[in-house]
Amino acid sequence: MNLKRNLTKNEPAAHELSNSMRCMGYSLESAIADIVDNSITAKATEIEIKFPVSPEEVCIAICDNGNGMTKEELFDAMKYGSTLKGKVRSEDDLGRFGMGLKSASHSQCRRLSVASKKNGKVSAYVWDLDVIDEEHDWLMIDCSDDEIANIPFIDYLDDKKSGTIVTWQDFDFIKKEAGDEYAELVRQQDDVANYLSLIFHRFLSKENKERLSIKINSFSLKPLDPFLEKHPKTAIKKNISIPVKDSCGIERMISIQPYILPFQKDLSKEDEKNSGGIENYRTKQGFYIYRNERLIIWGTWFNRHRDELTKYARIRVDIPNTLDDVWGIDIKKQNAKIPASIRQRLTHAVDEAMDASIRKQNYRGRIAKVDENLDYIWNRIENRGQYTYSINRDSNIFKLLENHLDDEAKSYLDIVLDEIEKNIPFHQIYLDKSRNVIDENDNEERIAEIINKAKMLLTQILQFNPKITKECAVENIFKSEPFCKHLEIKQEVMEAC
Repeated sequence: MNLKRNLTKNEPAAHELSNSMRCMGYSLESAIADIVDNSITAKATEIEIKFPVSPEEVCIAICDNGNGMTKEELFDAMKYGSTLKGKVRSEDDLGRFGMGLKSASHSQCRRLSVASKKNGKVSAYVWDLDVIDEEHDWLMIDCSDDEIANIPFIDYLDDKKSGTIVTWQDFDFIKKEAGDEYAELVRQQDDVANYLSLIFHRFLSKENKERLSIKINSFSLKPLDPFLEKHPKTAIKKNISIPVKDSCGIERMISIQPYILPFQKDLSKEDEKNSGGIENYRTKQGFYIYRNERLIIWGTWFNRHRDELTKYARIRVDIPNTLDDVWGIDIKKQNAKIPASIRQRLTHAVDEAMDASIRKQNYRGRIAKVDENLDYIWNRIENRGQYTYSINRDSNIFKLLENHLDDEAKSYLDIVLDEIEKNIPFHQIYLDKSRNVIDENDNEERIAEIINKAKMLLTQILQFNPKITKECAVENIFKSEPFCKHLEIKQEVMEAC
């Protein structure tokens, strides 16, 4: 039986929705990158980003010589949820939801002007949030010829067959946070340049007619090289292709290219700069995810187990835009997740790269244990009769910390621990030990600490490994330092959870 439905239109309040959509987490550089995506999709070969050069005219303009838009096409592009984006996209389209132009722009400013030239005709529309607030409706400014003539940098289009100018004005967020719009935009100019040089480095480095030119004012951006592909000591591993079905069941290919980068001592100043800066050389290893050659995520292991062998590995992963929904690409194109269907195969590619990385370590040695059945906090590594000590990153007590850190924090932790390991005060420890002045007794407070840490670890193990029994988890914990030294507390820990 068919029941008649009463349907009622419930349109969102324009002034409320337009303002709430501004808070999507864009930074200035990621917002500009989103506009550059549109320029590349429009087949632009040159993009000029105009930053203010005086406090009298504070605006940012992103100008390109791409295909441009007719008035009808521009009207649709200015719509929240462009209908053209809902249709089948070309495989080189860098767009996603048809929202980037508006959401990225209004995340930074209140007034967005877009002028575009096609077939010899220039058209322009303006989204002004002040107008929306006043009228409480989705009302754009349809620019007259006189209004078009007053758009900043409109003369860029004069000698262009086609092209588009996106102009931002009234940076209210910056005004509230920093006070001086002009000074803050000038300050962030270098950050934007560095970000775009990395995000679009593959477009900037092409050596054919497809090569892209990006300028910020009169400065031409040079591509970075996060994999140091031209460095003689970079090991480029075998490329691996993985077939993955999209949401329609069509098979698509993911390309995986592992690189093992050189030691820091083998880097020149230019190498340090090209790789993204020496401060990022250790903290930005991991996966580099590219969507249609545009970098979207980098320097993460997606919570994969990290060890000594990950220090010099960067894994380039190329995905097509046809897998956006499978990978969960967000509107800002800054987040993605590895689908369970390919995580195992991707991990295999990483492990292959790690095998090569073993040979690039400073020592070749084996862990020397007093008792092979115990999980020690410190590794004692024997190498041709000499010993070094390192913190065991696989120990249970270390995982108590590791599971609560993101990838970048883990990288910084590794750097700190490296220095701790390299600065163990062996001589002073030897002297204090010989004088029998080292306090090695565990008092009641220390025992209480160990009990609490064992309980925390047990809770975490049961949370992250739901298939393991409590009994097995407790047995595993008490094979580790410091718990193995206090078996008398085992029953108390067992009864706690």
